[in-house]
Amino acid sequence: MSYYSDATKNSPKVSFDTNSNIFEMTGRSMPENTRKFYDPIVDWIKKYKPENGSKISFSMDLNYINTSSTIAILELLKEFGKYAELGCSLQIIWHYEEYDEDMKMIGEDISSISEIPFEYIEEPS
Repeated sequence: MSYYSDATKNSPKVSFDTNSNIFEMTGRSMPENTRKFYDPIVDWIKKYKPENGSKISFSMDLNYINTSSTIAILELLKEFGKYAELGCSLQIIWHYEEYDEDMKMIGEDISSISEIPFEYIEEPS
């Protein structure tokens, strides 16, 4: 069971591989209809059943994110957080470009609101 969606001009590439428990989002997140884009992803995560004790890695490499996408990502993290409560280890990785303090701060805000610690990776610009 996997989930994949190609990137567009306004929405990120989404790749969730349940064999490796690696989930990735890359690109820009400002879809015209945020609910239409993110609701199927949230529904898919709700159906995902990792084995107890699994390590789940969620990597976000977004170069732009709008407010409604931030809210949707918080919802994704809420679902992933449920797996952590069931004994899975959860690794959230937030990539941001060197000198892009705004994107780093957005990651810090999302981490704080979700109460899930993030790892931050600064990428060369």
